[in-house]
Amino acid sequence: MSVANKTRALLNLTERKPADLSECLGISVQAVRNKFSRGSFSISDLLKICAFLDCEMSIHTKGGQTITFTIDDIEQGEN
Repeated sequence: MSVANKTRALLNLTERKPADLSECLGISVQAVRNKFSRGSFSISDLLKICAFLDCEMSIHTKGGQTITFTIDDIEQGEN
């Protein structure tokens, strides 16, 4: 399943629509539609979406370790 399809599924689970993402991403509704049609979500976009939907993005290693990424990681990187 593509990133765009997984993002759509997440929106469905949280009862949101793609247009709801325009404010959290700081872009127009048309630009959000373009991201879905092109599948052009950056990690920064996905973390903002997760924060907006009150979700987490994590990586689970084969060794059982979990690293969770949050919106704070983006903000810390901008300083």
